Amino acid sequence: MDLLNEKIKKISYTIIAFYFVIGTLDLIQFKNQNGATISVLDYIFLNIFEIKKERTYTKPFGKFLKPDPHFETPVGFHLLGTDINGNDVLFLTLKSSKTALLLSIGVCIVSFPIGMILGLISGYFGGFVDEIIQWLYTTIASIPWLLFVITFLMIFGKGIFWIILAIGLTSWVELARLIRGETLKLREIAFVKSAKISGKSSLRILIEEILPNTYPIVRITFALSSSHIILAETILTFIGIGIEPGSISWGIMISESQRELMRDPPIWWNFFSASFIGILPLILSLNLIAEEK
Repeated sequence: MDLLNEKIKKISYTIIAFYFVIGTLDLIQFKNQNGATISVLDYIFLNIFEIKKERTYTKPFGKFLKPDPHFETPVGFHLLGTDINGNDVLFLTLKSSKTALLLSIGVCIVSFPIGMILGLISGYFGGFVDEIIQWLYTTIASIPWLLFVITFLMIFGKGIFWIILAIGLTSWVELARLIRGETLKLREIAFVKSAKISGKSSLRILIEEILPNTYPIVRITFALSSSHIILAETILTFIGIGIEPGSISWGIMISESQRELMRDPPIWWNFFSASFIGILPLILSLNLIAEEK
């Protein structure tokens, strides 16, 4: 069983690393010979793999299948077909990794410092300070999360920046609660009491003695938060207030596929690729990492 768990852990880390690398390659941009700005991922697919743009929908493996009167006969090879604009669906699925990467890291940059600082202060000092911070995060947790995010985005607008800010301002609560609980235990342990006796300041004790011992909590929270953020973007985009049209994300692909699935014959590959090649393996891997002891 331990060997199986170790293999699952390695596979999970490999999948997460794959999407991280793909997202990073799409973030790195440069100007090509024509003066157009493209990413490294664009260059790899369009120039090295020579992924061609079609006129409109083509079926997966369409180049090797019997011609279908409902769809274009593709010029190039498209493993998962193309969308209505003739773009390779697998390429779009991989490019959506950039949106997932930006959202996950962006939200954690906003929320983690708040949650960690408040959790450490609350657990270490206790008393009146603890009561105030507990009241604050209990109040925030009482606000319907999705309602707050929807209202925030309707006021300030769509886009990755506003989604990061909206989710980040509300997603620090659980981390603060967990860090507080861990700090309450750690402050009673011998090495922390020894640090106090030796004359270390409270700030040094928090940074040098307590903070490093909260790493497992931070790691687990990051994995779970990232999976929730990716799913949240999909839901928000599906209901029309998430990522702006024209951007590329798994939420956009799934939102567009709701009409495609009702066509005759149905266009299923957009939904399939975003859900089962994009979202599912990444979310599953993050959740498995969060379960790691």
